[in-house]
Amino acid sequence: MKLFGTAGIRGTLWEKVTPDLALKVGKALGTYVREGKVTIARDGRTSSIMLENALISGLLSLGMEVIKFGLIPTPALAWGTRRYGDTGVMITASHNPPTDNGIKVFNGDGTEFYLEQEEELERIIFSENYKKAGWDEIRKVHEKDIVDEYIGEVLDFVNHETNLKVLYDGTNGAGSVVAPYLLREMGAKIISVNAHIDGHFPGRKPEPKYDNIAYLGPLVRELGVDLAIAQDGDADRIAVFDEKGNYVDEDTLIALFAKLYVEEHGGGVVVTSINTGSRIDEVVEKAGGRVYRVPLGQPHDGIKKYNAIFAAEPWKFIHPKFGLWIDSFVTMGLLIKLIDEQGKPLSEIIHKEIPTYYLTKKNVKCPDQYKKTVLEVARHVLEEKLRNEIKEILTISGFRFNLKDGSWVLVRPSGTEPKIRLVVEGPTEKRRDELFELTYGTVRRAVEEAMKKKK
Repeated sequence: MKLFGTAGIRGTLWEKVTPDLALKVGKALGTYVREGKVTIARDGRTSSIMLENALISGLLSLGMEVIKFGLIPTPALAWGTRRYGDTGVMITASHNPPTDNGIKVFNGDGTEFYLEQEEELERIIFSENYKKAGWDEIRKVHEKDIVDEYIGEVLDFVNHETNLKVLYDGTNGAGSVVAPYLLREMGAKIISVNAHIDGHFPGRKPEPKYDNIAYLGPLVRELGVDLAIAQDGDADRIAVFDEKGNYVDEDTLIALFAKLYVEEHGGGVVVTSINTGSRIDEVVEKAGGRVYRVPLGQPHDGIKKYNAIFAAEPWKFIHPKFGLWIDSFVTMGLLIKLIDEQGKPLSEIIHKEIPTYYLTKKNVKCPDQYKKTVLEVARHVLEEKLRNEIKEILTISGFRFNLKDGSWVLVRPSGTEPKIRLVVEGPTEKRRDELFELTYGTVRRAVEEAMKKKK
């Protein structure tokens, strides 16, 4: 698709994402759903109000009824859509740089639009076959504050009080209007950083990957907190440090929750993305469950297909018993509950329950128009060099080679940025490093060659 990627429409302001595009999405959405209430929310980016107003104008031109939630996190928009709307739209670029923005569309049950729905929206946009409302069919915009209600629902679901000391990093994003208040209501002692809204993201880059939040480790140790929690710009993502200031690997956190849910259900299916590792499979299978992998950005499709009891991607967790959307606030509440119920520090829980694997992730810059060529070349080269070691090849998102010794290599195009994403995991650090050096060098050379040929 030309507009939608792995998480809605996302891109640089004025280059891809414009008020005109937002207007067209509003008109296309109104044409597609035809009737009902559309909920709208936005993050704190400097361009979000502008895009929100353009999108609302498009919806109103179709005679749609609009409910405006204002500046709230994406999980709250999804919850509010299920409670008050038939369709929802979030204006956000999530973890992208402040120069970017985007549009994400939700169904009435809180799920993100499925692939076929996004394809239909694109078809309507490019055909420009929009409906129009008569002058007497244009409706009003209703404003509604749902933050307190949403916090109350999360508190009821988690059902736990704590006295843990928590360091919270809101990256100057939308999570800051919910997380500190939620944690305080749970009884936690909160120390907040980057918790005021600022679309320039002055505190740090909005993506909560380790490189951007490493400074939290020393802060954890200096402040003596029980854990640190970091979010991204729209607060669907969550990253965690334990009480020793150690970053909790994304796969480890997924494995911890997967194990919890499978044990609670006495089995069941866990859905996770193509870029996650073997520790998840090990703990789930040992607990009596099964893991299925899906393309990145499609955990909702996986839940629907496999009737999953839990679904996750790195930094993103879906708790179906609460709702069918990615929800970092439920995740932080349940994590605190787990620590308290086990009566041990997070580092000890992880050491006891989650096996160690060695994983490396890295991005290679690659313009969108070269991604297909680069993937084809890199796959051919790596398949030739690893042919005697390959156990299985998965092609649901880029390509993933599962190797006979338990190692694996993933090369996939980013659906939101001009990058090729690499993930390599091995049973030892030496094996991981060997595979990473081979993979990274192969992809970089493929990008360089593709760009030379196009000049």
